[in-house]
Amino acid sequence: MKIRFVVLLLVAPLLFGGCAAYRNMKSQENCDKMIKDYSRMVRWNEAEKVGIVFVTPKQRPAFDKTAESIRRRNVSMVDYRILAKQCMTEKKKAEATVEFDYFVLPDNRLKTITDHQTWVLLEENPQDPEAGEGWKITSPLPEFK
Repeated sequence: MKIRFVVLLLVAPLLFGGCAAYRNMKSQENCDKMIKDYSRMVRWNEAEKVGIVFVTPKQRPAFDKTAESIRRRNVSMVDYRILAKQCMTEKKKAEATVEFDYFVLPDNRLKTITDHQTWVLLEENPQDPEAGEGWKITSPLPEFK
């Protein structure tokens, strides 16, 4: 009986530590995926959809205004590159630096802008169910001039 108890005491921290490590790894993967998906959707001129998926409801009006401006001015995205990203899951924060190549019609000169993104990890909140959960961007869309 004592041996089982001792084994259980030794194994329990490993199990709980493994679960926490797995949850951290999944959160890291989700962070990477969200940054890639967000950048890809901006590149393909889906900024309106980006606002629904990746932006908190409180920040959505300002985000939608910038997205509308991009669409109205005929900003055409050509490419994007994720230069750096850091997902700090234990702090529930992430940062990314992304370059977008674009041109604004009728001008056909290729321009590049660097977007410094800030992300937060929101968990389900019964007091504010509208806020959503998951990785949400807190930085605005860049000004594509």
